[in-house]
Amino acid sequence: MRKGTIVILTVLSLWSCEEAPQEVSTDMLNFPTSSDAKQDQDLPEITFESSTYDFGKISEGEIVEYTFKFENTGDAPLVLTAVEPSCGCTVPKNWPKKPLAPGESGEIIVEFDSHNRVGVTNKNIAVVANTSPSKTLLFLKGEVMDEGLPQ
Repeated sequence: MRKGTIVILTVLSLWSCEEAPQEVSTDMLNFPTSSDAKQDQDLPEITFESSTYDFGKISEGEIVEYTFKFENTGDAPLVLTAVEPSCGCTVPKNWPKKPLAPGESGEIIVEFDSHNRVGVTNKNIAVVANTSPSKTLLFLKGEVMDEGLPQ
């Protein structure tokens, strides 16, 4: 029984290794040393439909979710290496983990929790990718209203 379990686990682990249809390779990660650096190869370019979402006025405690849509408008596969919010009240929930070919589109879903965040809000989300520059900022803005206070 133990020998059979080992054989099954070995076969499953080998089989699962073949499942990765597209992996990130080091040649895709061409981060320039500066914004003025000349590139000896084509780079991807990330183009967002909109880099700012204004959610207007909401009541304290509401959760806002927004989907930032983008396209790889460059000439090489686009790899998002990180999506980093400016604070814990803003959470990126989903973004592509595999390379996007030139012309392919993707989405980054971001959630903002307004609990204990009364007042004008300006949050940013840094998208780090193999682009030049390597960091692109997205913005959430609006006003969180305290419904218990007169306006």
